[in-house]
Amino acid sequence: MKFRMRTNLKFLTLGLLLTASLPALALTGDSDKPVNVDSENQALDMQGNVATFTGNVIVTQGSIKITADKVVVTRPNGDSNKTIVDAWGNLATFYQMQDNGKPVKGHAQKMHYELAKDFVELTGSAYLEQLDSNVKGDRITYLVKEQKMQAYGNTGKRVTTVLVPSQLQDKNASSPKKSN
Repeated sequence: MKFRMRTNLKFLTLGLLLTASLPALALTGDSDKPVNVDSENQALDMQGNVATFTGNVIVTQGSIKITADKVVVTRPNGDSNKTIVDAWGNLATFYQMQDNGKPVKGHAQKMHYELAKDFVELTGSAYLEQLDSNVKGDRITYLVKEQKMQAYGNTGKRVTTVLVPSQLQDKNASSPKKSN
């Protein structure tokens, strides 16, 4: 029974880590690293295949780091391929290093990820950043395999995108930062 619970929890938690695969691939070895979940509370409904983590939730695996107030991982009918991960926070955040050495980070009030569809949705103060380029909106959706992203504003609010040319990114990366 203990082994089964650990196995179920491991598969549920693994699904959570896939939320970090938003706009790019993680370091190649990230998926081979152990998954660590720290929270103030956690509950597992084995019959419903639902794991709930609350209170300063921190999930790490290799270069991936996710923080949230609450994370719920669901496996409908026990099928790990259909895992759904929802994270809430003020703000829920993620960070991931890519193979090319460029970090990707983002945040939202809610993050939703459906493994079967490779679909990610960030809602409420949604933000994605790679180096100095970023996109902000009320809602951002991303199809992971197709690498297609859409950002949406809310009534009266617009989507804001900042694209920094690569020569400026390279220049900023090589020049020392001024300290105050």
